[in-house]
Amino acid sequence: MSPEDHRRGLAAAMAVLIAEFNTYLDREGADPVADSVGYRQGTLWLSPDELAEMAEEMRRILQPRAGNQPSPDRAPYLLSAILSPPGSRPSRNRTVDRLPPATCQFTAPHQRHYDAAVRVVARDRLRRP
Repeated sequence: MSPEDHRRGLAAAMAVLIAEFNTYLDREGADPVADSVGYRQGTLWLSPDELAEMAEEMRRILQPRAGNQPSPDRAPYLLSAILSPPGSRPSRNRTVDRLPPATCQFTAPHQRHYDAAVRVVARDRLRRP
């Protein structure tokens, strides 16, 4: 695939993800906390071997559940994963790059913190020329 093909593919995947999420939020009784809705983004420093190992570990975790059939005690969950190097390679020497990965997850009332957003804003400001 060309870079443009990848751009179009990612844009299509994001459009579907956003549409599904909006449909969920618009339905009566949507409760992101009770439904364990979560989203997070962060940076992992991995060697090629570590990346391959992580991908295999994720497959081992998800594969047994991928065959689950609908039942009265199950609800469908949309899981989307995107793995990509960042647009620019972060410096290993700057303090801001050693901050914990930025995360934003709303899975319980006490986890509704916006610290991650603050870190992202601070990080972006420090990276500006």
